[in-house]
This record gives sequence, C-alpha cells and structure tokens, in this order.
Amino acid sequence: MKKQVGVMLAALLAACSGGEQAARSDVPELVSVAGPARQLVQPGEFLLDGRLIAADTVMYAPSPSLQVMKYLVSQHDYNQCVVAGGCKKADPVGQGQAPTMPVAGVSWQDGQDYAAWLSKRTGKTFRLPTFLEWSYFAGQQAPESAGQSLDENAQAALWLEEYLVNYKRKQEQEVPLAPLGQGQANQYGIFDAGGQVSEWTDTCHVRVHRLGMPPVQSRLENCGVRVLGGEHAAAMPDFIRDPKTGACSVGVPPRYLGLRLVTEG
Repeated sequence: MKKQVGVMLAALLAACSGGEQAARSDVPELVSVAGPARQLVQPGEFLLDGRLIAADTVMYAPSPSLQVMKYLVSQHDYNQCVVAGGCKKADPVGQGQAPTMPVAGVSWQDGQDYAAWLSKRTGKTFRLPTFLEWSYFAGQQAPESAGQSLDENAQAALWLEEYLVNYKRKQEQEVPLAPLGQGQANQYGIFDAGGQVSEWTDTCHVRVHRLGMPPVQSRLENCGVRVLGGEHAAAMPDFIRDPKTGACSVGVPPRYLGLRLVTEG
C-alpha cells in the first residue's frame, strides 16, 4: 500500500513539474540589452520663466541583467490573459488578425495586469520598463541641443520644430495598424521600438519649472499620467486606451497604445 502511495505521489509531482515546465515554455522571446552608458533625454516638460526649454539629459546604462521582449505583446498573447480572467478585453482599436498583430487599445493599468498574469504564468517577474530603459533599448540618442540653455531665437526655433512635427503627425494619424516585426530589428534585435505603437512605461510625468538666473527650480510629479515611448515623446493619463480621444498632455496624441515588458531574472 505504501509503495502504491509513493508511486502516486511521484506521478503527481511529475505532473506538477511538467505543468510548471509547460508554463515556463510560455516565456516570450527575450533579448539582452546590456551595454555602456549613453546620454539620454530625461522625460517631462522643462520650462524657464514659463517658456519651453530643451529637456535635461542624463548618462544612463540599464541593469546588466535586463531582458526585453523582442516583439510587442500580440493580440493573441494578450487575449490569453483575458480568457484566463487576468486582463480586461482590449478596446477594438486597429484590430486585425490576432496572431500577427500587436495588441492596441490598452491602458497603463492593463499593462500592470498583463505583467502580473504573465509573471505568475511563467515564473519570471515581468514589468513595464521605465522610460530611460525604453529609450536605451529603443536605441534613442539625445539630440545635440538637449540639455542646453536656449536663447530667445533658439526657443522660437524649438517651438517651430514642435509645430511642424505635430502637423506631420496629424497628417499621418490614420495609418492602419501594422503586423508585428515590420522592417529591420534595431541593434539589440528588438522590433518595432519607436514605431506606430507607443509603449506604456512605468515612469510618472514630471513638469520642471525654473525661475530666474541662476534658476530656482520646482518639480511637480504626476503619477496619474505616465510617459510613453514611441515615435515621439508623449504623456497620457494611465486609464486611457485610445489616444485619439485627445487625452495626450502635449501635442498630437500617439496613434496606438501597446505593451512591451521587461524582466531582470
């Protein structure tokens, strides 16, 4: 009798172990982005005496153990979380054939829910990236003008550039959602970073006010608004799923809101 119980327990443990291995096989394709520090633009709005100025920069390198999803979260993978009861169904924004399309129509909170579900399913701890992590693995470099004090002519040029970029974004706003893996991977092997789908990060929006010379600074952080990585810098209330509602804090809103997670283990 004891022998039979032992055999049954062994079989049960094997089945449980097999289930854990099956779950761990669901880990998405990841790439390492370890590398030297680079100068990146700090997220947020920077003003001097009420006038827009170039953003601050910082030398930044990610954790050596940071791994990033090679592709955006797909509609197919996100829907598995929905079926399991871990996520709310995405809004029908730019939907196409689920297996080949990135999920769009999701909020920052949806990203939190999906990360929690995927972590439990795979045994790895997934999360949304910070904006600096996103900028690093997206391959962005700080422009030469970033972090510099601007005179009146330079400020006027900055405003004009922002106007022209916003106008171009508006003209291109109704571009259909493209399948995953379009074009070439970047230097880290990551696809679609900085593309038409803006990616939620876990970084809170900040507004920095400077008065006088030398400037006295005040810094206001709003964690009800999160920074997005994408074609252009943007910030969005964390509950928004469709950016075309006009909820973007500055300029023309992004086209689509999607997800890409990171892990450090």
